[in-house]
Amino acid sequence: MVYTKGGASAQKENKRVCPRKEKSEQDVQIGVNIGDQAQCPECETIGRVVWVSQDRKTMGVQCRRSHGANTTDSRFGATAVSSTKTKKNVVFLTPAT
Repeated sequence: MVYTKGGASAQKENKRVCPRKEKSEQDVQIGVNIGDQAQCPECETIGRVVWVSQDRKTMGVQCRRSHGANTTDSRFGATAVSSTKTKKNVVFLTPAT
C-alpha cells in the first residue's frame, strides 16, 4: 500500500509472464522430448524419439535401419515365426531415460 495525501492506493506489481521461459524450465525437468536422438534397443544405432507417454516413463524410438519381423499370427499356435521380410522405420517402445 502506498499512502498519499488523498488516501491509500494499492500498487500492483506488474510481472511479465514469458510462456517460452516456463516451457523451457519444464523441458529441463523432463529429459526426453520428441525429436531427440536415442539408441535403438535392437541394433544399437542412433534413432529418433517419435512418441513420449503422458507420464514420461515410456518412449517410442524409430530406427532407420531394416529389422526382421517376427510374427506370432499362426493358425497352428502362438509360436514365433521368423520372416525373411524386413521393415524399415520400425518404432520400438522403450523405457524413457
